Amino acid sequence: MSSAGYMTIATLLVAATLGGCSGNGAGLDANGNPITSGSGNVPLTADFQAIQDNVFTPICSVCHIGAGAPEGLQLDAAHSYMLIVNVASAEQPNLKRILPGDPDNSYLIQKIEGAPTISGVRMPANGPPYLPQSTIDTMRQWVTNGAPQSAAAQVAAMVKATKRFSVAATAPDNASVVSAVLPRVVVGFSGEIDSNLLNDTTVSLQKLNAIQPIDTMAIKAMAAAGNSPGQAMTAAGAMASAAASQHLPITLEVPAGNTTALVITPGTPLTSGTYRVTLRASLADMNAQALGSDFTFTFTVDALQ
Repeated sequence: MSSAGYMTIATLLVAATLGGCSGNGAGLDANGNPITSGSGNVPLTADFQAIQDNVFTPICSVCHIGAGAPEGLQLDAAHSYMLIVNVASAEQPNLKRILPGDPDNSYLIQKIEGAPTISGVRMPANGPPYLPQSTIDTMRQWVTNGAPQSAAAQVAAMVKATKRFSVAATAPDNASVVSAVLPRVVVGFSGEIDSNLLNDTTVSLQKLNAIQPIDTMAIKAMAAAGNSPGQAMTAAGAMASAAASQHLPITLEVPAGNTTALVITPGTPLTSGTYRVTLRASLADMNAQALGSDFTFTFTVDALQ
């Protein structure tokens, strides 16, 4: 799909949970301190981009990347911010991964601290080494400050806002295979979404079933009812097409403080099957710039149940 070119965008340069990060010491030096990424040696401060460059990219994204990311949490720069800020944890859905202003109740902070109430293991997995306390304190300060995007990302967002409103990233990615039951789908945009336009006609989630054969008995019945052969064939084809997909009930949310992200939550978590998300062309940003054309992406859940 043509949407692939939108996968990298500064407004989604994000930091995500350390939950599920590599536990073999990759990304840590001999003292357990983060090794900066090769892209700039940015000092570690309570700034999102600094945390991304020093912690999330070199340490967490070793494991948390692609369709196989643990708990569906992709921590590369294109996906992480949209997946963590005011987005529910997969392990403990009653907690946000990052709750701006409240590090104690941010599940990602709990995971890297090894709080006794977490599910699974402390992160990085299979530690020690774990993150040093100074790094954890810096991350806590970022959350206390409201978990903002970095100044560089905000500038990039303003630049993007002058360009066409578009889809920047999806989780899961288009044509990917997810190996676990999926509780939500997240879409990141190049600008702030107009939430007033979100409803079940502008955003849909379908489960795609096997192609259904055209019912010859239905054709005969419709022809007997006075429909022409062409009308009967068209109606029967429409029935087969409808049977090949199932619209699922969903709720839509734009997380507070994470307003370029759209969280799509199905009525029940998605189990094994192939799914399609459709975003209508009428969706727009807060400057009334519309997508302009429908955007769709598909993915497959292949989960042991």
